[in-house]
Amino acid sequence: MTKDYSQPDFYKFNSDSIDLIRYVTKNFQGARSILDLCSGCGILGIEITKSIHANKLTFVEIQPEFLSYLQENCKKFLNEETEIEIAITSFSKFQSSHKYDLIVCNPPYYLPGHGEIPKNPQRALARSLMVDSWIILIDKIYDCLHISGAAFLVLKNDEKLINEITQISRKKNLVLEKKPLEKVVILKLFRLNEK
Repeated sequence: MTKDYSQPDFYKFNSDSIDLIRYVTKNFQGARSILDLCSGCGILGIEITKSIHANKLTFVEIQPEFLSYLQENCKKFLNEETEIEIAITSFSKFQSSHKYDLIVCNPPYYLPGHGEIPKNPQRALARSLMVDSWIILIDKIYDCLHISGAAFLVLKNDEKLINEITQISRKKNLVLEKKPLEKVVILKLFRLNEK
């Protein structure tokens, strides 16, 4: 499934992405449109789109170095009928009038000042939430999520981080379900019915 994806030398997707792909394709079917935030080389959006036969896929990736890899992987793995949009921007600046049935995200876990920052600045940006914040990410999910849709995030199993995201989600009227896996946690967010 994953060995043929084109990726930049400075960063490779990891098993977290594979765990999220397996979980979403097993537990969420019927989405026609998918938004892949922090998309990297596009493995999340592409594999899920192929599996559930969505017809619209939008990638949001801040690093322009990923653009050619996204284009190549879409051409290699998706059929011509799939509507593809690639936005090279931070998720705070991404604008869309479309409401997505499914949002997936394997965000950078590390915050500036925490953990060892790689010497390569491209790798550092790919691994660290250096531009936007958890609040902005949850706001973007809320703004882009269809009322009947769901968002799935994969995070390291860090109770403090999960509690922080839970608190932010509640303020946006998003319900959060937590599914602990072996090394990671998958968070499912969906909107409460609003009157």
